[in-house]
Amino acid sequence: MDHRPSRNEPAKAPGDFSQFWRIAEGDCELLSARYSHQTFGRHSHERYAIGVISSGVEKLFYRGAHHLGGAGSVVTISPGEIHDGVPGSADGWMYRMLYIDPAWLNRVIFQGRFSAQHIHLFREVMRQDPAFSQWFLQQHQVLELANPTLERETILLELVAQLFLRCGVAVSLGDGTERDAVRRIRKKLDEDFDKNIPLEELAQLVDLEPLYMIRVFKNRLGISPHSYQIQNRVAQVQNLLRSGASLAEASLSCGFFDQSHMARAFKKVVGVTPGSFRNSRA
Repeated sequence: MDHRPSRNEPAKAPGDFSQFWRIAEGDCELLSARYSHQTFGRHSHERYAIGVISSGVEKLFYRGAHHLGGAGSVVTISPGEIHDGVPGSADGWMYRMLYIDPAWLNRVIFQGRFSAQHIHLFREVMRQDPAFSQWFLQQHQVLELANPTLERETILLELVAQLFLRCGVAVSLGDGTERDAVRRIRKKLDEDFDKNIPLEELAQLVDLEPLYMIRVFKNRLGISPHSYQIQNRVAQVQNLLRSGASLAEASLSCGFFDQSHMARAFKKVVGVTPGSFRNSRA
């Protein structure tokens, strides 16, 4: 079960906040916060602590030295590594973090190539990477707002994999393409367009690692399995609306969480709202 974002006790400094929540995928924990007076004493985590500073400056003690990270800095801390965290400027810092279970990482991202207890080390604790940082922040916000779907699983998997490709151990993406795998995945998504299909189920269907499966699918079709699923659902909604179905009926029949979820996806694909599309019938 998901634990949605909840605001902690109000911070003393105006504008400070902290939101912490947990999602079912990998039992991952997420944090969005701004601290101007908060100081964290030296400590360690049992999980990977990875994230991006979006504004301000954080000062961090790590591996015997002090580091400063500003906007666009990627923060990567391995389990068991002693560190602290204090404001590096008068305005403090704002960031978004992911806390990743090592066993889940080794099982899902590295597909058992390492033991469940293996700890990967990063090359550096802070790294300036504005382009990746912007993408990370955007995807983190999607993880905050999205319901448990193929979309959220895909985002989390790609987010963590890309981070390790840039900052840690490279993730093997396999070799070659799998034409038959893509055909079978499409068939599954076509037949069960109204169902919430876990990413792991699609990967097991074609006996591929989840991350490699996503890459193969994108290479062949130009979109992810999730995007293909949404486009398929929108097409089915169009058919139902053309036949006179109500918005509520179309939403329920095509696997959307609610009408607002359907409306957002529909407008992104078709360019108009479902209501406008339905009312345009001759």
